[in-house]
Amino acid sequence: MLAVVKDRKGPGFAVKDVPVPSPAQDEVLVRVRAVGICGTDLTIIEGKRDVPIPLIPGHEFAGEVVEVGSAVEGFRVGDRVTSSLIVSCGECQYCRQGMEILCDRIKEIGIHINGAFAEYVVVPQKTLVALPQNLTFEDGASMDPIASAYRAVCKALVGPEDVVVVFGPGPIGLYALQVALAKGAAKVLCFGTKPDSIRLKVAEKLGAVTGVASDEIGCVSVVRDTTGGRMADVAIDATGSVSALSACTRVLRKNGRVCIVGIPHDAAIVTLAEVVRKELRLYGSFCYTLPEFRASLQLLENGSVVTEPVISHRLPLRDFEEALDLIYRREAVKVMLIP
Repeated sequence: MLAVVKDRKGPGFAVKDVPVPSPAQDEVLVRVRAVGICGTDLTIIEGKRDVPIPLIPGHEFAGEVVEVGSAVEGFRVGDRVTSSLIVSCGECQYCRQGMEILCDRIKEIGIHINGAFAEYVVVPQKTLVALPQNLTFEDGASMDPIASAYRAVCKALVGPEDVVVVFGPGPIGLYALQVALAKGAAKVLCFGTKPDSIRLKVAEKLGAVTGVASDEIGCVSVVRDTTGGRMADVAIDATGSVSALSACTRVLRKNGRVCIVGIPHDAAIVTLAEVVRKELRLYGSFCYTLPEFRASLQLLENGSVVTEPVISHRLPLRDFEEALDLIYRREAVKVMLIP
């Protein structure tokens, strides 16, 4: 089969033929019909994230079951499926408490074990979720960022009449604004940088008030003007940049909530006096649980969340390098690969 392989340390990858994997007794072989490129995949390709070599990345996917292991129940050949990326042990303290994302022995598809930048992928049965007939394979391949956004919105306790500010109009930010509106938020503002013009236009189509986050003062001014001085109830940082966190605290009213879903890799500077005096609440949000994945799928199924405005490009798997160029030139929002 054709696959994108991280075959060496440091930057680089190879697109080449590799053997089709065989499922173990508790695993399923899936014919990949759509797979999205995530920011995490970029860090793997760039050599910034330590992964086992060789590795096939890719964790945002959907497809059809073509073979099942001897112990698999509930799935059969021909089923349309999507998948969580989390493979938890099921035995540690966190798994027993329903927090498999904090599993002590966590594995992630496409990060610790081979993923879906290929024509076929083997996954444990427990990560699979049936894809409803009214959803496309591209919808199914969008479930990972949707579920990540869903968890962040829920952790921030977004509800009716809330004003929500989303920093970062990437896929997770664009899905977070949709989930926030589905939860009844009165208004969602979305900030990006100058290179984000294409993504900010998508945010506007999805119902957000948008702005260019040139500096903190500008963000605060836009939020103040938009809310009549009330300021925001919730700020969601989907940038992965440390510079956004300080802006998050400044756009909030007293007793506001901040949720960080983007993963920064540098130290952040935050004015803690503002956190204390305004009694702000700060949450981290990492991935999602399987129940959250299923709840997110329902939002997609009932039309509360849509993928079409977010998916900007579709390319064959063999054109992986072209897909990367689109992303690095900031011409793409979400690139979907069709193996």
